Amino acid sequence: MKMRYFIMLMATIISVSACTSAAIRHEAADPLFLKVAMSPSDFEGQEIVVRAWITLRHEDKNLWATRQDHENWETVHCISLINYDSLDPSLDGRYVEVTGVVRSDASNGGNLLRFASCREVAIEVAGPSAIRLITR
Repeated sequence: MKMRYFIMLMATIISVSACTSAAIRHEAADPLFLKVAMSPSDFEGQEIVVRAWITLRHEDKNLWATRQDHENWETVHCISLINYDSLDPSLDGRYVEVTGVVRSDASNGGNLLRFASCREVAIEVAGPSAIRLITR
């Protein structure tokens, strides 16, 4: 009887954790963000508005399609930031709406080292007013 109860309990725990994990993995990503991340040269020099999860930590100044993408370091779902120094650090780890200009090669052909970036593609923001917190 105890073994049967244990097996039922374990099956329930596994089922609940699988449902929870699936919900986290499938957070809704902004379709425009994903298009820019996948084909940045198509948007070169264009001003865009996207929703993303932002990181403003040491050596990680980036926008991510979802929090889970950051946790898994899915860099194909990442766009780095240019002009992040004036941004409010309290936005770190939050969902935001960002207005900025797409730069498909922010490192200028490898001539500029960008230690805080996840990849070459970036959004150049014009300061704190270019980012707005999204409340979910």
